[in-house]
Amino acid sequence: MAVDGDLSETLRRIPTPFYPSTVKAPSVPLKLFPFLLKFISNPLLVIPDAVYGEKIVQYGRRVGRVAWVNDPALVKDVLLDRSGLFPITPLQKRVLGPLGGKGVLTSEGAEWRWQRQMAAPLFRHAELLRYVPAMSGAAEAMLATWSADASGGCRSIDKDMTRLTFRVISDTVLPGGDEHIGAAIERASGDYFGTISWTFVYRFFHLPSWTPHPGRRRMLRAEKFLRTSVAQLIAARKATPAARNDLFGRLSEAKHPDTGEPMSADLLRDSLLTFMMVGHETTAKALTWMLYLLSQSEDWAQKIRDEIETVAGTESIGPQHIDRLQLTQQVVKEALRLYPPVPSITRYAAADLELGGQRVLAGTLINIPIFALHRHRNIWRDPDCFDPNRFAPEADAKIARTQFMPFGAGPRTCIGAAFAMIEATAVLATLMRGARFRLKTGHLPTPVSRVSLAPKGGMPMRVEIR
Repeated sequence: MAVDGDLSETLRRIPTPFYPSTVKAPSVPLKLFPFLLKFISNPLLVIPDAVYGEKIVQYGRRVGRVAWVNDPALVKDVLLDRSGLFPITPLQKRVLGPLGGKGVLTSEGAEWRWQRQMAAPLFRHAELLRYVPAMSGAAEAMLATWSADASGGCRSIDKDMTRLTFRVISDTVLPGGDEHIGAAIERASGDYFGTISWTFVYRFFHLPSWTPHPGRRRMLRAEKFLRTSVAQLIAARKATPAARNDLFGRLSEAKHPDTGEPMSADLLRDSLLTFMMVGHETTAKALTWMLYLLSQSEDWAQKIRDEIETVAGTESIGPQHIDRLQLTQQVVKEALRLYPPVPSITRYAAADLELGGQRVLAGTLINIPIFALHRHRNIWRDPDCFDPNRFAPEADAKIARTQFMPFGAGPRTCIGAAFAMIEATAVLATLMRGARFRLKTGHLPTPVSRVSLAPKGGMPMRVEIR
């Protein structure tokens, strides 16, 4: 009887495997018309099942050809070893150029290196820890908002996370803006990226940028509003100068190494808009997915709460706590594996070449499907299962740099990667200590690629303040 009892207790302690929402891959590559329809709906739906188990899968003919590259060694070849043969695509420039202009995401060569080198010191781990109080403070303010909400209904957690991360950006590295500006930028961002798949399709088939498509007028209005809003934030900051060692201050004071000239007003606006859109939108989506995963896994939710109590007690999460929140960071990484904020990276083949034993023609779109790479059947054990233990310290150390890449890899790795990790850790710990989350009954948050990875239908949840 004792043996049976011990076995029962052991089984009770084993967490129930949880397989979160994903997409169903087509069994074979789609023909052109179904491909276009699915792509416009959700680009993840066109990735064939073979990509989740092979190294490289090619599709199409010379015009409109794509190669999905889904092997860590080949990804390293594309992004590092032979990166000169795989430049950023005109597709990337067309999609992000209207907002990013000549900022760090779309510039190349010496112009890109100057911007990167100038901003990099601001994003070092030790430098970023001083922002933790602002990050946890924004999360505490969100908890207060939830506590004051007497409606008792579901919250749109995805929208709440967008507002929270905008506040973090406003309080740390960008000119300030109140919550009304944040809400307006949130709406405009949704209008801009909501129909972005049409832009991908049109550029893929070399259609001119003026070609009409559903939502194009709304997209153009959103672009104008976003650029105007950032210009107004810059003007407000210049009108009330202060000695702040933030991104705006660094950018404003930077001098070009060759000309000695300061950054132009246009480039300053482009750079700030890039950091604003990428810096808060992707982290907001990542936090949304983290709360979804923990709402479905009470075992891990409790582990995190126990860790927070041990590490921080009742103190606000501060710089001294971040590196000690090991289990919390494991959950953050596992969420980034299952739901990478940017689900794919694109390059193109600058010449006919060989890659992974296959002949790749010049002009082929090279798609590194991070969403599929993070769920590759031959790389990850039980890849669709939520298991933060795969990022325990000893296991994490064995994961190749181009196997887990939520922030990209190579020279163009996201400059804000450390900022995002610290922010996600501080915010998630604060929110999980202060509240419990319950996903709306019957809601299935299917991941949809819209530059960042969004949940279809949002993320409606009931929030119970602890």
